Amino acid sequence: MKQHLVEFVHVRVHEGQEEEFLASRPGAVAAVAAAIPGFVAAPVIAKREDGTWTDVWVYDSVEQAEAANAEAADMPEFGRMAAVSEVVSIDMAWMPVA
Repeated sequence: MKQHLVEFVHVRVHEGQEEEFLASRPGAVAAVAAAIPGFVAAPVIAKREDGTWTDVWVYDSVEQAEAANAEAADMPEFGRMAAVSEVVSIDMAWMPVA
């Protein structure tokens, strides 16, 4: 059965920066999509009750996710989003593909 790797990235946005964080996300997603062939989608971002955000990123494999994480620092569009937030944790899971 084919599966995709799903990253649940839990992020704390710096105070007063939610608008910038959300505005910068489409550019970050587009940069990853252009640079990482195994990127599938970033379909959901949601604010949790504790004020942190969960950003969902989907890849073909662990290797593709690792490549995206390694290359993100060199992507200005991703840097814009990272400048106003900090990663709290990342959980991974496998999603079956029909």
